Amino acid sequence: MKKTVFSLAFLATTLIFAQKSEVKDAEDALEVNDFGTAISLLKKAESMKSELNNRWLSEFYLLKGKAYEMRAFAGNNTLEDIDIAAKAYENAIDLGRDVEDANKKLQVMKQNLVNSAIKDQNKGENLTASNKLYKSYTLNKKDTMYLYYAASAAVQAQKYDVAIDYYSQLMDLGYKGIKTQFIATNVETGKEEAFQTKDMRDFSVKSGKYINPKDEVSKSVRGEIAKNMTLIYIQQDKTEKALEAIAEAKKESPDDLEILQAEADLYYRLGNIEKYNQIMKEVVNEDPNNPTLYYNLGVSAEQLGDLKGAREYYEKAIELDPKLENAYVNLATATLAKEKELVEQMNKLGTSPAENKKYQELNKERKKYYREALPYLEKVVEINPKNLDALKTLLNIYYQLAEDEKAKKINSQIKELTGE
Repeated sequence: MKKTVFSLAFLATTLIFAQKSEVKDAEDALEVNDFGTAISLLKKAESMKSELNNRWLSEFYLLKGKAYEMRAFAGNNTLEDIDIAAKAYENAIDLGRDVEDANKKLQVMKQNLVNSAIKDQNKGENLTASNKLYKSYTLNKKDTMYLYYAASAAVQAQKYDVAIDYYSQLMDLGYKGIKTQFIATNVETGKEEAFQTKDMRDFSVKSGKYINPKDEVSKSVRGEIAKNMTLIYIQQDKTEKALEAIAEAKKESPDDLEILQAEADLYYRLGNIEKYNQIMKEVVNEDPNNPTLYYNLGVSAEQLGDLKGAREYYEKAIELDPKLENAYVNLATATLAKEKELVEQMNKLGTSPAENKKYQELNKERKKYYREALPYLEKVVEINPKNLDALKTLLNIYYQLAEDEKAKKINSQIKELTGE
């Protein structure tokens, strides 16, 4: 019996020695970036790791974290490997032996994950970036800004259900995204610069190389989040949820013009043009020098049948932005709309002398509208020589007004664009 106990003890000692050897060999493999061999060796040691003392067990977890982290960033970028690495570092922290080292490795890995997400975004791979940013958030849920960035990347990827999920989490967490920037002016360049910490800024000011220190506190982003949720719900035709999100957005940021604009857009999509018009007027009152707002009001006024008001809004938009192409297009379209009624009357006339006279009168009036629309269309073509619709309409008007030379020139432009 004693011999059997001795044999078992000898076997256990042999296994532990083998484990330590595998851990040491895994460390050597990682020294030459051979994470594949390291992972294989650590898997062999995994089954008996409970027999290792704290020193070797902590080493085992640190190496495991490093091996899986290396594999994750070797091109595969598997988030499963990131999870395994993070769990290994956390296990090392729980052992209490190499806490500082494990914490540092965990933070570096998270930063590398964020940097990798930024590279993905720069390549247009927004969904991959969103997944990585969300994973960065789950590694330390105190870093809620990564959840915010993950939601933004999901929007860019047009994964709206994912974005709504992340935005909803942020709202439930009470996330505001308020940041303090520590600013000072560079004496040499005269430009303001931001510092990572107040101490760094203050030290730079004391050195004499920077002056005028100040703190800038950003506003809450909850209104922006609610607005983005509204726009997504509008995109998904979820009217009730969009209305709820708008109400929340206005509660968070009642004076935010972007939120008011989003609310106006919502009512526009719902076909409530009167409500749209009402809200847009509020927006214009707050931002009276914005040409796009006047243009949008012109569109809504036109839909409400207020052609006079629409014309005034378009003209105001052009006054603020003389190159606002669509405003000229709509002014021309609104002017030519009157011609349609005249054409219908002309087509109903017979061939009697009285009717022929009436036809000539109506035709004369029709040409008056052509001349009114002409400068708007000419301006459109001046701003955008490739606007084919404007060119074709202009060609037809020149023919109707017997301006053959101008018609010939426009016809050449059209052929050049269409390749005919």
